[in-house]
Amino acid sequence: MWGIPYVLYNFYLSLYMKSQGITDKQIGFLISLGFISAIIFSMLAGPITDTLGRRKTTLIFDIIGWPCSILIYALAHNFWMFALGIIVNGAHRVTAVSFNLMVIEDSSNEQRFAAFNLINIINISAGLLTPIAGMAVKLYGIVKAERFFLIFAVISMTVMMILRYHFHTETLMGQTILQERLEHGKKSGLNKGIYREIAADLRCKPTILMIMSVVILFNMYTTIGTHLSLYFAPYMSEVLGIEKSMISLLGVANSATMIIVFVFINPVLSRGDMVNNMIVGLMLQAAALFLLVTIPENNFLITAFSLVIFAAGFGIFKPCVDSMLAELTEGKTRATIYSLVNTGISILSATMGLISGYIYDLNPRLIYIISILILTLCIAILAVIKRSLPADYTDVAL
Repeated sequence: MWGIPYVLYNFYLSLYMKSQGITDKQIGFLISLGFISAIIFSMLAGPITDTLGRRKTTLIFDIIGWPCSILIYALAHNFWMFALGIIVNGAHRVTAVSFNLMVIEDSSNEQRFAAFNLINIINISAGLLTPIAGMAVKLYGIVKAERFFLIFAVISMTVMMILRYHFHTETLMGQTILQERLEHGKKSGLNKGIYREIAADLRCKPTILMIMSVVILFNMYTTIGTHLSLYFAPYMSEVLGIEKSMISLLGVANSATMIIVFVFINPVLSRGDMVNNMIVGLMLQAAALFLLVTIPENNFLITAFSLVIFAAGFGIFKPCVDSMLAELTEGKTRATIYSLVNTGISILSATMGLISGYIYDLNPRLIYIISILILTLCIAILAVIKRSLPADYTDVAL
């Protein structure tokens, strides 16, 4: 109920913006503005989650961040309305903390890996429906089709969020923190001492800081260099010469490959070395991006092949890095650590978003060259992590 409408409207969102007069540079400004908003919400995410509880925080800020912002997109017809929608969407950064805690708390490491894998299967499976978006765009035009998908998303996501709130319960850690707030007063939810605890943990366990860095860098790269980027559809149509309605088929190839990885490959890889798996996943993505930079125009088959390689790498890497971050951040400081991670993601992504429009305008291929450099840096950090972990780490973790 979230994944399907998100895929349908997000795939053509950047082209919809362009049809409303938004330029490439303005898309860069919107990306940057979104992450500036996200910085503010990310900084507040930890205290808000501990104050309201994981369950209530997820309901409130999910509705603000998704249905409310999407409704604004549906009504938008100029840069400032899209800017308002982007700012409101930043509220989902609070939910990025609270919902993740609902997934990982009260669960074992093995359950967490399985949970992240299943969540990815659900969301990626929705990508198989992108041809519907392509057909709608071809039949009704980008504006009418996109606005229909946006309204559909508002309704579907709102219903889902209300149902989820009804059936979910607060986690044990969340209940403990809420009880402590009742006993010690409201100020306990904004405990400044928690940052001293986190600083001590990072000094004693530098691996936590390194995996946080990988998560932050990877998410920054996601905003410009992946199928989730606002530059994906324009690059496919404007640079590689793929017909707009055919771009949805690339989405199908991407989603189908990820599903195969999540269902058949990841359960096997989970018994192996987690860090090695992440390095392989990043290498595959870098190889795919290199193909996108070097292939000639109007070559649909090679473009599809590169996206298959990319999807395999993304599918291997994502659940591994999510479960490793969850495993290394046990305890009451977890909400604040996740808040710091999201703040870091927002700051770097805002910076990249600010300049990405100029980079794309200068040479669209530079977007993917920069993405390859970011992936290379992540690989280097993981290599250091690999050397610092005990030899039997993966047996303990998985």
